[in-house]
Amino acid sequence: MTDAAARTRPLRLILALAAVALVVLAVLLYLNRRTLAREALTGWLRSKGIASEAEVYGIGPSTFAARLRIGDPARPDFTVSRAEVRYRLKGLGFEVVSVTLREPVVRASLKGGRFSVGSLDPLVEEFRRRPPRPDAAKPRIAVDDGTLLLASDYGPLRVRADALVQDNRLIALTAGADPARLRGRGFAADLGRSTVSVRTRGGRAGVRLNAPVTVASAGNLSLRSGRLQVTAEAPYPDLMKQRGDGALTVHVRLTGAQASAGERALEDVEAQAGFVGRTAGWIPDLVVSGKLAADVRAGSGDLGGAQVRQVRAAVTSDDLRWSRKGGDRVTAALRLTGSLDRAQAADLTLQKVTTALAGPLAVDRSGLRLTLAGSALGHGGWEGLGPPTVEDAGDMVAVKRAARGFRVAAPGVRLALAPDAAPAASLSQPIVLRPDAGGEVRLASLPGGAWRLTSSGGGLPRAEVTARDVILAGGGASAALAFSVRTSLGPVEQGAVSGAGRLRIANGGAIFAASRCVDLSAAKLEFGENDIEELSGRLCPAGEPLLRFGSGGWRIAGRAEAVSASAPFLQARITEASGKATFGGRNGRLSGQADIAAARVLDTAPEARFHPLAMTGQARLAGALWTAGLDFRLPDGVHVMAAALRHDAASGQGGVDLDTGMLAFAEGGLQPLQISPLAAAIGSPATGQARFTGGFAWNPDAGISAGELTIPRLDFLSPAGRVTGLSGKVVLTSLAPLVAAPGQELRAERVEAAAILTNVTATFGLKDEALQLSGGVADVGEGKVRIESLELPFDRTATVRGVLRFEGVQLHDIVEASPFGDKVELNARVSGRIPFESTANRVRVTGGDLKAIQPGRLSIRREALTTLQAPSGTAELGGKPVAEIQSDTFADFAYQAMENLAFDELDATINSRSDGRLGVLFHIRGRHDPPKKQEIRLSLMDLIQRKFLGRKLPLPSNTGVNLTLDTTLNLDDLLADYAEYQRLRSSGPVQP
Repeated sequence: MTDAAARTRPLRLILALAAVALVVLAVLLYLNRRTLAREALTGWLRSKGIASEAEVYGIGPSTFAARLRIGDPARPDFTVSRAEVRYRLKGLGFEVVSVTLREPVVRASLKGGRFSVGSLDPLVEEFRRRPPRPDAAKPRIAVDDGTLLLASDYGPLRVRADALVQDNRLIALTAGADPARLRGRGFAADLGRSTVSVRTRGGRAGVRLNAPVTVASAGNLSLRSGRLQVTAEAPYPDLMKQRGDGALTVHVRLTGAQASAGERALEDVEAQAGFVGRTAGWIPDLVVSGKLAADVRAGSGDLGGAQVRQVRAAVTSDDLRWSRKGGDRVTAALRLTGSLDRAQAADLTLQKVTTALAGPLAVDRSGLRLTLAGSALGHGGWEGLGPPTVEDAGDMVAVKRAARGFRVAAPGVRLALAPDAAPAASLSQPIVLRPDAGGEVRLASLPGGAWRLTSSGGGLPRAEVTARDVILAGGGASAALAFSVRTSLGPVEQGAVSGAGRLRIANGGAIFAASRCVDLSAAKLEFGENDIEELSGRLCPAGEPLLRFGSGGWRIAGRAEAVSASAPFLQARITEASGKATFGGRNGRLSGQADIAAARVLDTAPEARFHPLAMTGQARLAGALWTAGLDFRLPDGVHVMAAALRHDAASGQGGVDLDTGMLAFAEGGLQPLQISPLAAAIGSPATGQARFTGGFAWNPDAGISAGELTIPRLDFLSPAGRVTGLSGKVVLTSLAPLVAAPGQELRAERVEAAAILTNVTATFGLKDEALQLSGGVADVGEGKVRIESLELPFDRTATVRGVLRFEGVQLHDIVEASPFGDKVELNARVSGRIPFESTANRVRVTGGDLKAIQPGRLSIRREALTTLQAPSGTAELGGKPVAEIQSDTFADFAYQAMENLAFDELDATINSRSDGRLGVLFHIRGRHDPPKKQEIRLSLMDLIQRKFLGRKLPLPSNTGVNLTLDTTLNLDDLLADYAEYQRLRSSGPVQP
């Protein structure tokens, strides 16, 4: 062995030992490779502050397989049942070739806009700060049956997915989300099982989302039973680069849905939105610009109770821009178009409606700003009023025809939305509604956000409505209104209504609160033969809205003031009426109540039947039936009559029943003249009782009335004298005008006239505004006075005509009681007939005659006679004709003869003269019969020389008289004196 060999032996031994040691070490390392790998992995995570647990299944020269858990063992943030890593040696290190994660589970959260994966957040932040080098390895990463458990502000979400990443690009993703309930501020959504898929081909990535929407809502918008589909295509990965840009397309589609806004619903909704644009910038500073196209279609639906068909809406923009720099901001110039084939709401129909709007949109942190301007066209019709009928007034016919078909054009509509402001609308041009039958309705905007609605032409009502302070908020609207309408509508002819207040529309209803009284008037309310005319008044607020409309009904409530109206068929008028009134309708049924606190009822008959009365009461409306209970009183409050009214508006039939009850008249109390001027002949004081019952009945074609006046007993002072024991019943066949059938009879026990009348009866009727007596009789002066005929008009200025017949009436008491009883004494029973007329307290007699039926006496004092005429041959004294002698002597003989005349025959012809004096032409045959015997004593020389002529000589007793005496009496003055005498006997007329 050489020295060299000797020297190398230890070295070889060491090398051999080292080799053996290396082999032993290699064997030991190989045998413990899993433990070493586990410790290496968990130690590295531990150095990052991340708790973990790993189990290595295998490790080889190019592969590694393990199970891994990261985070709290009870609630880990990440687990993978098997992670397979393929690697290769590169220089002194390793290069990962691929990673396969089987059944990984990631627990993450998205709250307050921040995404977190729990304990992995520090590692994610480190990788984000140190992105991989461009020359770094780009392993293939595959996820097999992965699960994401995401907790968010809107609710939990569970997603299962398979994914493939290659060359740092997402090549494919297939994910499915379990059904979820998402809730947030102002919105809620229930989603079915949803799917998302991503596929990358070339330089573009395609995304598809398919999500069933069970129900979703935002505000008053809701969606049911829909399916949301989103497809997008974008440059990838250029979209994620800091300075890259490329084409981006997004398409959103919603199908098979039922959508609603409040109570408005659409079925079979299909909504589509498409976007094509350019993108630039890293996501925090992303800018997207391009074109947008979206549309919504619905086959049918219900919008606020309106049935719609074939609804279409589209939105487009050529310059949509979304920028995140400095905060998210979206701007666009939008164009909106829409149409619907038909909309039906109750009796209203709209057809072929189209609209086109355009304007700028801006959305940023402050909110949404949108301004749209454009036009709308359509055709409509309303059948709620029914077809025109022959009973309709002209304006009503025009309104019905106009409502059945009209064109609508809105050429200049402008809508504006802004943050913290109510939606605003205005018109650059009026909206015009043109009925097919003619006429025009215009809606125009005024400065300051006000609106004006007018209608004219074609027989339409002339209306002007101004709306100011219009507010659109919370799904409703309100406005301050001032309106004036003139129309003849339905039964209303020449009606007018004007007022002001605030109208609020919300939740399908409307409320009008008047700021002042609403003025109402109508020339006529047409009810056939029962018209109401000259209606006017005010309806004022009474602590609640004047009008409510909604929920299938309406209600008017207020306080009526200064109401007046005339009822010609009743010949009456109501004035100064006031009281609370409420009327309404629901489901076609009307109801209402009017509490009449005060009213004044006036008689409008040509000759008044009653004095003004105060009226109170209550009227009710139920369906088509009006009923009312009314109370009538004198101005001083004394009750005089009650009325019960009924009227069926459907049939036009009705009536009113009147009843005074038994009225008691007493001195110092109620008097007939207080109630009716027809009782002018019943002077005060009147005592006794009377009752009136009756009423009116009507239908659309005619009206009738009747009544009955019952007088058990009545004592009063009449113009002829005191009347005692008047009684009877008067049956009236008409109250307007007053008519009583002939043959009615009244009786009086006693009438203290110029002569005492007893057992007085009168047979009469009422017709042509007059009391017509066809008979009557009274015992007077041992004889009877009969009424042959007598007509007493109610008009005091009209002429009274009549004929009185005397049968054996002793005139002594009559003359004795007359104003000239101290100048004339007459003892004569006469019969005869006196026709007369009386106008304005002046009596005129034509063709009257009286004849004594037995001898009697007449004594007239000289001062009572105004003229004595005894033409030649017409007067005899002593059986011989009176010669032409001096009139003074003859006149004196005549005066003596009239002062003491016993007659065998007497007749008188009575006629009024043109000067108003009553002329009486007496024809008397009798003798001079003074209390003491008289004779003429003359000497022979007196006879020869005729010295007796011109001297007053006594007329000898028993001188025969055959005298025609023509005399006049100032009857008007005598009657006036007698009337004054009777007036002074009474307490004076009662003032109503």
